Amino acid sequence: MCHLNCAARLAAIGAVVWATTLPAQSFDPLFRVSNIKGACQVKRPEATAFEPAENGKAYPFGTAVRTTRDSQALILLSADDTVQMQALSDVTVLAPAGTDAGRVVRLDGGKLQTFIREGLPEKAVVIETPVAVCDTIVNRSDIVLGREKDGLHLDVATSSGGVRIGGPQFSVPHLKAGTSVRIISTEDRSLTRITNTSGDYKIELDNGTETPVALGTTTHSTVRIWREHAAVGGKLVVSVFAAGPDGKGRANFAYVVGEPSIASSGLPSTEEHAPTGGVTTASAPLATGAITNTAESRKESSL
Repeated sequence: MCHLNCAARLAAIGAVVWATTLPAQSFDPLFRVSNIKGACQVKRPEATAFEPAENGKAYPFGTAVRTTRDSQALILLSADDTVQMQALSDVTVLAPAGTDAGRVVRLDGGKLQTFIREGLPEKAVVIETPVAVCDTIVNRSDIVLGREKDGLHLDVATSSGGVRIGGPQFSVPHLKAGTSVRIISTEDRSLTRITNTSGDYKIELDNGTETPVALGTTTHSTVRIWREHAAVGGKLVVSVFAAGPDGKGRANFAYVVGEPSIASSGLPSTEEHAPTGGVTTASAPLATGAITNTAESRKESSL
């Protein structure tokens, strides 16, 4: 009898362990549009035109959703994970192929507010924009994308939790609660300007090596990234200039993508900055100032 009871207990414990290690279904198989205020429209993947959205209705992934002036709508990815669309916002809701555990909301313009539970994988909910991608989202962040004369404006502010922001040659590893950033990019991505609009946080910048440069920033610090193709060989040349709140330079370097030996670095004597940061050709490495993957290049700099 003891052997039977022990075996039963072990079987029960094993069943519990097995159940708790199974991957949980994170999201609903479809998404819903709910809490509609004003006019909201949807366009299904195979449709040729928008139609009025039905409150609480489930829609297939690949559906575009847009709000009009003075309207709002709530995107329900699950009972615990939602994205609030404000007026004049355009999104497309996607599910990455081959997975049922991740959701992508592609923002083409407007304002979103995320309400995402803790404990999800970093790519579980992703907000894509033409400027940068937001992932590792926890709790509430406001994400605003607008188009101005000088390019695309992306503003991200975190009220609680945090978010990671990644773009071409840069990332903000953790935008914590109470901090915000503005990222302006030209349509062709030849120039990106990152401004710390509130708080203290790190910005990581590619430098042509496997280890990015980590810069500590404070409010009003800026980073500018220029991109152009070299006259010889056509390879992409990236030039970076970082300044503190006072406008004075704190970091200045340039490199050729895919050629870690072709680089230059240094601190500028003035805020003036050549588009190529001293890299004038991709045909040969510079004699001095090369960026290498050393402890010195990994040192954190403060803006």
